[in-house]
Amino acid sequence: MSDENMDLKSLQLKYQPRMSPNTPGKLKYGRTFLIGLAFMTSSIAWSYYNFMLPILLEEYLTDMGVTTGLDTLIGFIMVLDNIIAILLLPYFGALSDRAKSKHGKRTPFIMIGCASAIVAFSVVGLISSSSGIGPFIALIAVVMWFNLSMAFYRSCSVSLMPDLTEPEVRSTGNAVINIMGALSMVLGLMISPIMGMIYDVNTPEGVMASRASGFYFVSVVTAVALLALLLTIKETPTGDKFLEIGDHSIAIDPITLEYMGEKDVEGKEPILQSLKNVFRSKEKSALYMLLTIFFFFFGYSAIDAFYSLYSTLYLGWAEGSASFALSVAPMTMVLTGVFAGLIAQKIGRKKTILIGLAGFSITFLVSMFISSPTGLTVIFGIIGVFYGFVNINTIVMIWEMAPEGKVGSYTGAYYFFSQFAATLSPVFAGASFDLYKLLPSVAHGEQYVLLFPYIIVCEIIAMFFLFKVKTGESASIMAKQGTVNPE
Repeated sequence: MSDENMDLKSLQLKYQPRMSPNTPGKLKYGRTFLIGLAFMTSSIAWSYYNFMLPILLEEYLTDMGVTTGLDTLIGFIMVLDNIIAILLLPYFGALSDRAKSKHGKRTPFIMIGCASAIVAFSVVGLISSSSGIGPFIALIAVVMWFNLSMAFYRSCSVSLMPDLTEPEVRSTGNAVINIMGALSMVLGLMISPIMGMIYDVNTPEGVMASRASGFYFVSVVTAVALLALLLTIKETPTGDKFLEIGDHSIAIDPITLEYMGEKDVEGKEPILQSLKNVFRSKEKSALYMLLTIFFFFFGYSAIDAFYSLYSTLYLGWAEGSASFALSVAPMTMVLTGVFAGLIAQKIGRKKTILIGLAGFSITFLVSMFISSPTGLTVIFGIIGVFYGFVNINTIVMIWEMAPEGKVGSYTGAYYFFSQFAATLSPVFAGASFDLYKLLPSVAHGEQYVLLFPYIIVCEIIAMFFLFKVKTGESASIMAKQGTVNPE
C-alpha cells in the first residue's frame, strides 16, 4: 500500500461520519428536510425583505423630494447588495470545497453567516421606523451588511444537500429543499397580513410598528431554524480546527458519507477558473444552462423588486392583500415541489424545465388582464407550480455538469449568474418604467403595467438557450434516451 493510500486510510479512520449512510437509490426525506433548514434561514428573510424594502425606499425617497428617475433609483438601490454578492457567492462556495473543519465543509460558513445576518436583519427593523437622510444612509449600510452575511453562507447551504445525497435522487432531494424554502417564503409573505391583524395599520404608527415587528419576527424564526440545523445535521469532519482553508478540494462520499481525501487543486481564483472552463469548453451545455438560468431570474427578479409597488400603487391594494396574493405561489410550489423532482426523473430535467418556462410565460400573459385580488391570487398559485418545475431542476443540471470535487464552485457559478440577473434586472425594469412615465397620459403608478410583459420576454429568451442544452440529465435518463453525456 502506498504512503498516500495509508494517509487516506488513517484520515478515514480519524474523520468518521457522524450520521448514518444513505441507501443507494433512495432519498432520506427526514434528513433532507432538516438539511433544508439551511436554505430556509435565507428564504424567509428574502421574501419579507423583497416585499417590504421597495415600499420603504419609495417612502424614504418621496419624503426626500425625489421624483425624477424614482423607479430607476429604487431598482438600483435594490441591487446594490447583489453587486458584492455576485463576487462573494462563488468565492465562498469554492472556499467551502476546501474547508478543513471539525464541523465539516459547509457548517462553519453557515454558523457564522447566518448568525451575522440575524443581527443585521434586526437592525433593519429598528431603522424601518425612522425617516430622514441619516436613517436612510444607515438603512443602505445595514442592508449591505445583511447581504454580505447572506453571501458568506448561501452557496454553502445549497451545496450541503448534494454533499449528503446520492446523485440519482438529487432532483427529488432538491425538490424537498425548495419546499423548505417555499414554506419559509410563505411565512415571510404572511408576516405583513399577520402583523396587520396585530397592529392598527390605519394609523402611521401602527404601520411602522407592524413593519418593524416583521423584521424582528423573521430574526427569531431564523435563529430557531439555525439551532435546529446544527443540532440534527452533523457533517463528516474534514479537519481538527473550527475552520481552516486548504489547497485542495475535499471529497465526501454522498452515500457512505465517508471522508474520501483531498482531490484536485483549486486555483487562486476558483470562480474565475470555473467560468473560464465553462466558456472554453467545446461542449457548451453548461454555458447555455447558465444563460437559461440568467434570463429566468432576469425576468422573475422584476417581481422581487417591483411587485409590491405594482400591487399597492397600480392596483391600489393594501399591503396585507398584496403580500397574501404573492404568498400563494410558494404555497403551490410546496404542494407540487416533490412532483417536479419526480417528473424530472421520469421525462428528464430539460423537458421539465421547458414545461415550467412555457407555463410561466403563458400564465403571466393571462395575469396582464387580471386586477382583482382573488383572480391574481389564483394566477400566482399556478405560477408557483411552474416556478418549481424550473427552479428545482436547473441547479441539479448544473451539479450534474460539475467536474468531480467542484460542486461548490459550480454552485457558486449558478449563483453568480442568478445574482447577476438579480442585479441588472431591477435597474433595467425601473428604467423601463421611468421611460414609460415620460408619456403625458401616464399617471404615477401606471408605469407598472409593463411589469408582466417584461417578464414574458425574458422567459422566452430563457427557452431559446434551454433548447441548446445537451447534457445535465441523470444516468438513468441518458440510458433511456440511448445517449451519453458529451465530454
